[in-house]
Amino acid sequence: MGKHHHPQHIFNPAKAEKLLDPKWRLIEDPLKLVQQMGVKAGLKVVDLGCGAGFFTKALLEAVTLHGEVAAVDLQKPVLEFFHKHIGERPNLTTIQADLCKTGLKSGQWDSVFIAFTMHEVKVADALQEIKRILKPGGKLLVLEWGVSDTCPENDSGKRAGPPDDHRLLHPTLLNHLQEAGFKAINRDELLGGCQYYIVAQSDRE
Repeated sequence: MGKHHHPQHIFNPAKAEKLLDPKWRLIEDPLKLVQQMGVKAGLKVVDLGCGAGFFTKALLEAVTLHGEVAAVDLQKPVLEFFHKHIGERPNLTTIQADLCKTGLKSGQWDSVFIAFTMHEVKVADALQEIKRILKPGGKLLVLEWGVSDTCPENDSGKRAGPPDDHRLLHPTLLNHLQEAGFKAINRDELLGGCQYYIVAQSDRE
């Protein structure tokens, strides 16, 4: 379990529809989860690596029309699928951009939510970009896959989630957060450790 994580994999856009399958993510109630992580009415939230919009819909519901969501993804085919799934929303903006160079204005966002995507990017670069776009005291909400041995097997006998060498485990992410100037203020394990989330606050004033 190394101190640093190096991305191994970029998601195949041909599998975008799979991203909407709750069984694949093992999450039955995304709204309950994002609210548990601190998303509430009126917040301005960036969905970083939004994919097909599995969590975006929940984030929009959580922030209500009083809040705002910016959904960012690098891959155009995935965003095209996203638009078919989510449709037009008055408080939703979509951006095709690298997660480490979003083009969003600095210091404008209450929270940045990133689910099952941090392991696909250069973590240190992503954290600097997240720190830049967050308001002072803003929060980073990270959801990731934990230890594979704790994940259930599918019908073909494969463990849920990415291969072991693609995973960004809890201790490694905590090291990255500390080095980037974030303090973990809330965390929890899901499904016996198969997944985990960390809520971290930037130390930028």
